[in-house]
Amino acid sequence: MKSLFLQDIVEQIEGNIVQGSGNPLIQNVVYRPKKIVDQTLLFYRYQDMKIENKVIKKYKSVAIVTDRLDLIKNLPEHVIIIQVPNIEEAYWKFVHFYRHLFKIPVVGITGTCGKTTTKQMVKHILRKYYKVHSTFLSNNQRSLNLHYLLGINDDTEAAVFEMPVASPGYLTNTIRYFQPQIRILLNIDVYHLTDSKTPEAYMKGKAEIINDLDPDTGVIILNADDENIKKVLDVSSFKNVVYIGLSEGCDFRAEDIGYSDRGMKFTLEHQGRSYPVFVPGYGKPNVYNGLAAIAAAVAAGMNVKECCERLASFEQMKEHLQFLEGEGGCIIIDDTWNAAPLSMASALEVLQETSDSKMKIALLGYMPQLGDSRYAQEQYARMGEKVVETEVDLLFVVGQEAIEIGRKALELLMDPGKVYFCNSGTEIYPFIQPYLNKNTTILLKIPHRVMVQESFKELKRNLIPKTN
Repeated sequence: MKSLFLQDIVEQIEGNIVQGSGNPLIQNVVYRPKKIVDQTLLFYRYQDMKIENKVIKKYKSVAIVTDRLDLIKNLPEHVIIIQVPNIEEAYWKFVHFYRHLFKIPVVGITGTCGKTTTKQMVKHILRKYYKVHSTFLSNNQRSLNLHYLLGINDDTEAAVFEMPVASPGYLTNTIRYFQPQIRILLNIDVYHLTDSKTPEAYMKGKAEIINDLDPDTGVIILNADDENIKKVLDVSSFKNVVYIGLSEGCDFRAEDIGYSDRGMKFTLEHQGRSYPVFVPGYGKPNVYNGLAAIAAAVAAGMNVKECCERLASFEQMKEHLQFLEGEGGCIIIDDTWNAAPLSMASALEVLQETSDSKMKIALLGYMPQLGDSRYAQEQYARMGEKVVETEVDLLFVVGQEAIEIGRKALELLMDPGKVYFCNSGTEIYPFIQPYLNKNTTILLKIPHRVMVQESFKELKRNLIPKTN
């Protein structure tokens, strides 16, 4: 965090000091009492949280902002108490004030799949010239927004943030913190039904990507080939709409796409010029990720040629369609970081497209944020259809939640002797062990929260030698 004098903050939030005095330098702003350290400003927003006097007594400079003085009685005299008419309004005034201390390129990325990879790509490209602050891996939950915002300081020259959608309003909240001038919407599929309840509500949540974007100066980067984006988004009032994709008319268009060693190669067409591009990591979705990253970096001030060159040195993320040499010379596609219908369908396509004549084995698990509604069951059935479409030879369905994948595959006449329903890695290994040879490709598409269970950790150790 950029250090700020308390009086400057008090002025911005229109507060009134009712206890204590002085003008300490504030180096930490929180809204959870348990995170108080010295030189902290606490926005006391949640009435059910207690402020422990014994904790505050340890520190010389602590200030508390509140609109309920009755909730914070009997605090030590050295604690500065700032009264405001409305704590929520004061909090957001501070957020707005802090964010606008910095005139730097800020990129915000959302989409059902590909956010983390694209964010890491943008970060990697921009680091050629900028000191870049970003969300960490895929830790992008709303509770971390203030922490990430305060991570911007005087040394920061650019920032890149993932912006997820759990339900309508979620994305708007994140945008309010980061105010990205460059925004990316990668794709919209069906997910997060546990919070959104319906696919329509989830799609509506993604459409919030344009909220509070300046129609004259803001940049919105869209996947032109995504039909759901077209259904929910009206960008007619925005001057800087950048389209990426494979179709005619895209501002950043990929042609001649093909698999290469450890990644995808294609030709980028942009403003009448062609550029050779290599994106580490397999699959057509990775082409879209690369296009979006290049477009964002160009919007931030870099030229196309150096963006393409820089992208080639990107280090593919672990457990994101990561190809590894398995036991007996088989190929393991480790895509266990997360699981959503779109990413599972894409992973099955990669399995088919990279296997040639090899035997194709898929281990498919449940999708954590899909829930168990009829909409969720429709998506699991859709994955069963994809299994048959991509000609999987041997299917392992992991967990009761995902059972509809196997049921649908059987309904579509997949050989019952080639479909296994199981709940642990221990069950799987005896059936898969005979196929561990150079003529087999195995897709692991089981979510991370399952893969950390001991039986699945053991399965992975058995499938993948330690030499990787």
